[in-house]
Amino acid sequence: MTSNKEQWIVPRAQGYSTNKKLRNKIIRGIENVMFNPYVPGNAEFKPLEAKFASTIGMNHAIAVQSATAGLILSLRACNVGLGDEVITVGNSDISTTAAISIIGATIVLVDILENDYTIDVEKVESAITERTKVIIPVDLYGHPSDCIALRRIADDRGLMIVEDAALAIGAKYDNHHVGYYADLTTVSLAAAKPLSSSGNAGMVFTNNYELAEKVSLFRGYGREFDDSRNPPLSDEHVVEGFNLPMDPLQAVIVLSKLPYLEEWTEKRRMIASKYYDALCNKDVKLPSFSDYANPSFSSYVILTSNRDELNVEMRKRGIETGTHYVPAMHKQEVYKNQLIGCSNLPVTERIADELLALPINPEMSKKQIDFVLMVLKELL
Repeated sequence: MTSNKEQWIVPRAQGYSTNKKLRNKIIRGIENVMFNPYVPGNAEFKPLEAKFASTIGMNHAIAVQSATAGLILSLRACNVGLGDEVITVGNSDISTTAAISIIGATIVLVDILENDYTIDVEKVESAITERTKVIIPVDLYGHPSDCIALRRIADDRGLMIVEDAALAIGAKYDNHHVGYYADLTTVSLAAAKPLSSSGNAGMVFTNNYELAEKVSLFRGYGREFDDSRNPPLSDEHVVEGFNLPMDPLQAVIVLSKLPYLEEWTEKRRMIASKYYDALCNKDVKLPSFSDYANPSFSSYVILTSNRDELNVEMRKRGIETGTHYVPAMHKQEVYKNQLIGCSNLPVTERIADELLALPINPEMSKKQIDFVLMVLKELL
């Protein structure tokens, strides 16, 4: 029996091909973890954290078990808890809303922009109450949110920004990597993500030393790590924390791929430009962006009234398209009649009915790209 990966002519992600190309480098890193004495504490994460922070131009990076864990830890570091409200959007993975709910806060949804599917900043101000503590913009599909405008609102109202950039590693806004204008930012490094491990992994980053220390503390059972101490990690818990560090094997895999981030991001942008050129005169709506935004395109997402039919036909021809993330969170059974703001999300609902994610990955060959474009032109 063949696997799904082998059945797709153009799969959504081809991280396995990347792994094959970097096989020797990855294996050396894994062997170093597996066959050398265990070192307690953060030893396995430090090289990745230092290199990651340097690569994206931030001061601190904290390796965590997943992007979901990163959001939970970030909200905890911002002292969000029972009775607080967090403003976000409904067109995201459940990780975004679940992180808010898990720590006991209330989810408040606002609508999104039709052009790039990110948070509508103009809707944020009216959603703020005396209980609001944090805004979570979501850089969906690698489209950076307008965090410059959000920063102004947050500073004026005494709020914090936790940016959900799970799919946006490599994206920039105002020539800065996503996260520059936020207090804390989380990206996903899971399998099938633009910069991938082979399982679950995430990274939290910030320019704020105190917030970085808090996230690190909550990540590791609430125990302080001190390089000068022998052993460096004691059993003294200064806060009630979690056990949510990145697995060391995933850390060395991500570290082996990190030097290629810029190259792979440019390949994604090149494929996105080909989609645009092929579809700009077709009966579909394409994403558009402000002059400040430089997306990284985890997918290329179009809007069409014939979404379901097009999705089925593309997949029949071996092209792994998708409808990420549909239905929107306020339409999910788990949140039925629970979320504030869910009655006023017309753009979110309209886009959920029409969006289709086309595959983009740096392993796509010219032949695969041309095949997708040919099928799209045929069907449209």
